[in-house]
Amino acid sequence: MRLSGKLLPARTPGRPTDDPRDRSGLRGVVDISRRAVRQWVELTPRHYFKALRARRWMVLTLVLISTAGGGLATLLQTPMYKAEVQLFFSPNFPTKDIRQLDTGGNYILQRVRSYSEIADSPEVATTVIERLGLPYSSEELLSRVSVTGKASTAILNIEVLDPEPGRARDIANAIGAEMPGFIGRLEQPTGIDSPPVKVSVVRPATAPSAPESPQPVVNIGLALAGGLIVGTVTAVTAYARERTVRDADHAAEVADLTLVGVVEAAPGATRLLAPDERSARAEALRQTRATLRVQAVGERLTSVTVVGSAGDDGGALTAGNLAVAFARAGETVVLIDGNLRNPEIHELFAVPNETGLANVLRGEASVNDVTVQWRAEFPLYLLLAGRDESGPTERLFQPDKIADLMQSFRLGQVFVIVNGPPLLSDAEATFLVTATDATVVAARVGTTRTDQLPTTVDALRRMRANLLGLIAVGGTR
Repeated sequence: MRLSGKLLPARTPGRPTDDPRDRSGLRGVVDISRRAVRQWVELTPRHYFKALRARRWMVLTLVLISTAGGGLATLLQTPMYKAEVQLFFSPNFPTKDIRQLDTGGNYILQRVRSYSEIADSPEVATTVIERLGLPYSSEELLSRVSVTGKASTAILNIEVLDPEPGRARDIANAIGAEMPGFIGRLEQPTGIDSPPVKVSVVRPATAPSAPESPQPVVNIGLALAGGLIVGTVTAVTAYARERTVRDADHAAEVADLTLVGVVEAAPGATRLLAPDERSARAEALRQTRATLRVQAVGERLTSVTVVGSAGDDGGALTAGNLAVAFARAGETVVLIDGNLRNPEIHELFAVPNETGLANVLRGEASVNDVTVQWRAEFPLYLLLAGRDESGPTERLFQPDKIADLMQSFRLGQVFVIVNGPPLLSDAEATFLVTATDATVVAARVGTTRTDQLPTTVDALRRMRANLLGLIAVGGTR
């Protein structure tokens, strides 16, 4: 491939611009913090569904453990039977005067509150224990008795729980039988033969046919619901607290960039799109290529740098597939591996990495000498990283050399895609980003960290990079 030797003024690093996207350091920190908060508060039903789907086995395990625990607790509980006796309180004095009856009724309503305390008093409990010969102390018996009264009524309900249904009935009836005499002694005024209050058993207790507790259906149902709630909360919390991007849309949200495409990260040789491949993946990359052109409409677009936050963000895979996609459209494409420290393009395309960009930057070879065509009659050329044995790579990345190299490709009327090194670890990425017309950020689902991605984008914006958008590697999980 022969390139023109003419040079035109090229964009150089650090040129001041009036790009409105420029931000101060404080503004960038605030934006990053806001994006981090959005991970927690902006969860939609779609996010909840994805969280449950991603951790469905954990949720299912918690549900099964909780349900089994509820069933086991039910089996270990001693069945308790409940018997209930109902008492009615009325005035106990002969009169036909309506006003006296009304006064007596109000007196009874006021006293019923006190009678509910008397019904489960130690004295009543002791009497019932002696009467029935119960194997309980008064405290044990009182723990099994509860007394409730309905508001504005003269009725008390006395409930007794016991492991034996017959004994629960007998205790309730015994309390009901003891109450009239006990209250009579308390309420009987001095010098009067009968107390002013009459206590009647209106509903005697009967032996219950089924235990009050445990209730297997209710217990297991509550345990199942509890396990489901705990599992859901755990799954959603873990989903929201993930330190890596969850899917393509999440990556775009975190980066605050337009999602321009997705590169499926299939294993082995199929990671790279074939020149004649007809598949959904090929169609997706064709749409990505078209979207990039649309994003750059009205601007000169002859070169693009693909850059990620870290070395495992899929930048090389993204750059390689984009190069094939543009070449399939009939454009002459040069794919440059600008990651001299950890070159990957030669492995992706299965070609030897003997000479390349490092040799050009050292002045040992020309671009035409080290650029190789990938496949015959396919307009894709590779400028590999080459072997760099001269020391630190930053010495090779001189702004003028990079700018001149990119300008020579522009004059040769080829489209250049650069696989840039990780922005957060390699300073060389700065020279490549500023020397090309546009930049695309790569983020790998399940790998790219949510704290590093916005930091990368913010750094690119401070560099006045022309950001076209984000390409996700891996799609969805």
